[in-house]
Amino acid sequence: MNAEYQRLEAEASVVEAELRDWGMTVDLRSAADVTKYEQQYAALGRKLASLRLGLHLIRATHSCELRLKERQFIKSLPRTYHSQGIRQKKVHLPGDVAVTLMVTYYHRCQSGGNSRRGLFPMLMLLGIAGHYTPQIRTRMAKAAALLGSYDEAVTMLAEEGISISVNQLRTVTAGMGQLLRRMTDLGSMTATGTVSGRRIVVSLDGGRVRLRERRRGKTKKGRKRFSPKWREPRLFIIYAVDEEGRMASDFAPVIDGTMGSCDQLFALLLAYLRGLDLTEAARILFVADGATWIWRRIPKLIKSLGLLEEKVQQLIDFWHAMEYLGKIAESKSLTGSRKSRWLTTQKKRLWRGEIGAVVDEIRSLLGSHRTKDQKTWLNYFITNGLTNRRMDYSHARDHQLPIGSGAIESAVRRVINLRVKSNAVYWLRENAETIIRIRAWIKAGRAEELFHQTTCVTPELAA
Repeated sequence: MNAEYQRLEAEASVVEAELRDWGMTVDLRSAADVTKYEQQYAALGRKLASLRLGLHLIRATHSCELRLKERQFIKSLPRTYHSQGIRQKKVHLPGDVAVTLMVTYYHRCQSGGNSRRGLFPMLMLLGIAGHYTPQIRTRMAKAAALLGSYDEAVTMLAEEGISISVNQLRTVTAGMGQLLRRMTDLGSMTATGTVSGRRIVVSLDGGRVRLRERRRGKTKKGRKRFSPKWREPRLFIIYAVDEEGRMASDFAPVIDGTMGSCDQLFALLLAYLRGLDLTEAARILFVADGATWIWRRIPKLIKSLGLLEEKVQQLIDFWHAMEYLGKIAESKSLTGSRKSRWLTTQKKRLWRGEIGAVVDEIRSLLGSHRTKDQKTWLNYFITNGLTNRRMDYSHARDHQLPIGSGAIESAVRRVINLRVKSNAVYWLRENAETIIRIRAWIKAGRAEELFHQTTCVTPELAA
């Protein structure tokens, strides 16, 4: 093996001896002693593990089997790549360990050309990108997405032996975001799970995030100008319900979203639902609030999936409908017990699916002279309740299906509000989407599934 291998072997021997000798002289007499022992032992253990991993990586890059896979990978790419010879590539590991690997660099031009169009297929096969191994990139992405800021993430990673700057963390996270967008464009994002014979609920909603949008010119200090604008990131959730109508524990929900347009969100949702083979589900419920951008696209989605009409139900969130009834009562100055009785009566009617009686009661209460808002509220119940049958709550309850969209509202809070929504934080659009999507998969309990897909790079993604 080369000099780098010998260097790592020597360092590993030193750390092993240090662990052995130090462990024999430990004398724990206080909580402070235990804490110090834990920290030092963990640091030495991380360093030794990283040194051993470095040795394995060097052996792997010299193996005939991996070199054969490298050649096969290059041949499978849709474009032709040419070898540019052996290059040194440094990989950073926990415990301040760095290993230099000698790997072949390939480029689309025979002369090398623009370096951004080249690749290291052997590193890609090992899951190494941006000088970091898969596990380190996973830890970085989780820290960036789950903690309150990049600074907090850097501090926590340092405690785990991963030394990285804020800018480096942003770069690694942004790289994962680019890969997610590429996978989305190719339609290769998948979620595991069996929906056959199950009752499936699909719900959508939007949140709020403040973006940095470019303006022309620069400030007096030479900085790029931007305008802080509130925009709407959109999410969806797909989950199964059990016999009691609650979210099933044996099917991890699918949560994802985008900062893009409504059509882009529905294209992403369509890809997931096709991947899950939604036609095999026993019943499918689409439930959301009254946003027109959602319900305008649901019929086309159902048609694209080829779902049978008798298996599908569309439903307006029950509590959203109750909120509109409250506004109607307040607009007619109903107060006290009179307001309570009126709302209770309409609530029971909605609960029983008597939407016609509710609409008649609203018309009677509003009279013939109605304000613009009152007309809007009345049309809301006519359109969703009578015309499109989205308020048949008794039918949903008969099939043990939820009548509210609490699941997606909770997802919006956990995924968006607790990390990216702030008056004082301005995000670049692509960075906000990256954090939102990573958080969505983590909060759904599918983190390992996500990171597996973003680590195992296919020829289509590499090109």
